[in-house]
Amino acid sequence: MVQITDQNPKFVRLKFRKVGSLQYISHLDLVRTFMKVVIRARIPLWFTEGFNPKPKLVFSVPLSIGVESETEFVDIRLNSDITPEEVMARINRNVTDEMRVTDAYFPSSRLSDLSYISYVIRIRTDGASADMAKKAEEILNGETVVVEKRTKSGPAATDIRPFIRKAAVDFIDGELVIHTTLFSGPSAFLNPEYVIRALKDRLGILHNPDLTKEYSLILRKHAYFEDMTDFR
Repeated sequence: MVQITDQNPKFVRLKFRKVGSLQYISHLDLVRTFMKVVIRARIPLWFTEGFNPKPKLVFSVPLSIGVESETEFVDIRLNSDITPEEVMARINRNVTDEMRVTDAYFPSSRLSDLSYISYVIRIRTDGASADMAKKAEEILNGETVVVEKRTKSGPAATDIRPFIRKAAVDFIDGELVIHTTLFSGPSAFLNPEYVIRALKDRLGILHNPDLTKEYSLILRKHAYFEDMTDFR
């Protein structure tokens, strides 16, 4: 048996969902909640030393408020041997289905190796049609897709096209349904909200303040390495 030490740390990686009402809690709230869950689940955690010891939890790309996800990741540092399956079982006994762990394993990669994330974006808006879906797809796959982004120095016109790996748009049940894969590496991250903003600016959609009539929904679906194999 390999001894777990500071020189030989051991992490378990959990893949979990964050859906339903949990889409409305912030990333900071998620971190706080998960810390309480793993302690309550009696996971053998490694703690920092000092006056305020804390467990070592490292999360992947933060999720914006109002966005659901089926593919969130967290690495948890352990201080003794336990199987990933047991970690998953203990945690799932202490969470609702909206935050259920769907996979657990000892990782051979770093969270920073995550390079792309795929999303399904649903837009219900006045005038939605198959023709609008075709125009939306042409916009997202054009040579440039310029939007106004917030930067440290203020708003700036930015071409987000280099960060869109692919995008397909369909018209289904009265909605524009966008399947897109966006760059999400450590050097840059494209928030899917900017995809919606690009279409809003170009197509003149989503201007009705009544959210029962016009709205957009975002679901994070899959994560990939740079070569587009499934991230693990």
